[in-house]
Amino acid sequence: MVDISDSNGSGKRDELNAAGKNAKSDDSMKSDDCKKQLNVRISTELYNKLDEIPESKGAVVTKALEKYLSEDRSDVVSQEYVSALLRQLDIKDNQIHALSRQLETKDEQITERDNTTKMHIAQVQTLINQVEKKTLELEDAKKKKWYQFW
Repeated sequence: MVDISDSNGSGKRDELNAAGKNAKSDDSMKSDDCKKQLNVRISTELYNKLDEIPESKGAVVTKALEKYLSEDRSDVVSQEYVSALLRQLDIKDNQIHALSRQLETKDEQITERDNTTKMHIAQVQTLINQVEKKTLELEDAKKKKWYQFW
């Protein structure tokens, strides 16, 4: 018996029985040499349905795999993939628009506060100038001229 498996010990296996190999004809040996054994686990329900079919399990599974692999599924997979990408694109686009609106609102708020701050600065500067002017006037009023004694 020969066991061929991949590097981790699982996967495809080809089992040949030495006594059975000698008993086979050349034609059947060529067809068996091209086949690989595949061990899979399936649900109990699928296994029971497979048992009900009069053909051999191997033939049924082989036919099912051939049918599955022969179908042109590239359009279905591609279409599903494209539709998923389009949904993600729409979501991202909506998020971008929402963030853009928020950014515009924040820009407006910043501009408004900047203008308000500039107005406050101008008012404070005006008040400072007025205070300085009044201070100078008061200092001048306190000083007596050289000829005034009282």
